[in-house]
Amino acid sequence: MRIQYNSHAMKHQRSPFEIIVRLIVLLLGLFILAQGIAFTILGNLGTDAITSPALVAHLVLGDAEGGAGFAFCTVGRMLMCVHITLVLIQIAVLRSNYKPVQLLQVVMGLILGYMLDVCLMYTTLLPMPNYAAAVGYTLLGCAICAFGIFTYVKADMIPLSAEGLCLALSNTYKWRFSRVKVAVDCSMLAIGVVGALIFLGKLAGVREGSVICAISTGYIIGWYFKVCPVWDKLFAKISGNSGSKGGSSLA
Repeated sequence: MRIQYNSHAMKHQRSPFEIIVRLIVLLLGLFILAQGIAFTILGNLGTDAITSPALVAHLVLGDAEGGAGFAFCTVGRMLMCVHITLVLIQIAVLRSNYKPVQLLQVVMGLILGYMLDVCLMYTTLLPMPNYAAAVGYTLLGCAICAFGIFTYVKADMIPLSAEGLCLALSNTYKWRFSRVKVAVDCSMLAIGVVGALIFLGKLAGVREGSVICAISTGYIIGWYFKVCPVWDKLFAKISGNSGSKGGSSLA
């Protein structure tokens, strides 16, 4: 999987109006992504790789059953901590090549974490009658997450911290982005698994749903890129360039 940002920005000067529209689409993508994550958490079969450590941290420290009881440690706030950590790793990797504007990834992580907590407030009220429903919620969450990522990438503004880290590692060490992405995702899942086993004594937050998310989300995103030109058409109309592709690609 390959994600590119800002190639379109180099081809033409974006107007203030276009920037505002892209920011709105970016925030919409974040909210859709948060809603998708909330559905995977509702399924209780495991969530995506980046959220897995945050969910485990919430189960250990938060007010969930068996947790330490710290109400402050919500899933969203723990996810904020994960994104901040990934940005700090980027700084360590890039050093003098790190650009201050990339700190906006922290802002995106904070917004996503807040949105996730809001989505969980009402999503977790939905019924969970059986295992089939749990699988259904997980699959629905994957589809929604994929559309959220697709929308966010099409906004072509700021990469999320996980993709930013993958880009930093790929550019610094000349590693293939797709392989770096797999390695980062596997590392995050491993952290979630180890944390759950050590502090909870069981697999929690990382289960078969995590595998479903890992396998399906990338393919669904690719499908959206092929069949859903809505953002390309919007940005082409705004920029006055009928050939615009929104400056982002995922393959």
